[in-house]
Amino acid sequence: MIEQEETNYTAQVDLDAQLAARVAAIQAAATGSPERQQRLNQLVNQILGSGKLGHPQAAVWPPHIYTDLYNEALQKTLIDICQTIDQYRPEHPVMAWVNFRLQRQFLEVVKDQQRLGITQIPRSESIFSVRLPSLEDLPLMATREEAADLQIQQFLQQDPERRLQKRLRDHPQVTFQSLAIAKFVQGRSWTELAADLNISAQTLCSFFNRQLKELIPYFKRYLER
Repeated sequence: MIEQEETNYTAQVDLDAQLAARVAAIQAAATGSPERQQRLNQLVNQILGSGKLGHPQAAVWPPHIYTDLYNEALQKTLIDICQTIDQYRPEHPVMAWVNFRLQRQFLEVVKDQQRLGITQIPRSESIFSVRLPSLEDLPLMATREEAADLQIQQFLQQDPERRLQKRLRDHPQVTFQSLAIAKFVQGRSWTELAADLNISAQTLCSFFNRQLKELIPYFKRYLER
């Protein structure tokens, strides 16, 4: 038992030292340089593979809802870390810094959903689920995402089988297609759409999520090629 504890402690010290060295190397590299980008890739991959990421409020939420909340918070945390890496100071272990930011991001994600009055969040099998930057190549990430976004945009606008035309009850001007384009092409929030349409954000989101669940096979047929 004591030997196992000593082994675990040694492994944790080694991880802390490795991550601290990676961060120092990133901070020493020129901002925007390929060298810094490569080192950020390595840091993100080691964080994701460390087994030391926290899971704030995991016992509070049903698993399928928690997965979506957590993935969104983790994505935002990793992006935030890459953007603010020069703010890290070695007084605290890197994973403590990461998990502090992850907990803060998780609470913000929950607040955003509660602000909209949303109690059910799209399940993680949605084709719009977050893409975690596990990133073998960060410089190519923007290009890949732009290509994927263009594919989604073209699909939503063309609607090859005309299956995106379902209308919101009592609001015939609102279709699933119009909401999907507003959300995923124009980048508008539910709050903005609710104000423009004079319809509650919860009503819009509930309608959208119901339709999306039914349409997942349709999306996959055209987007997973």
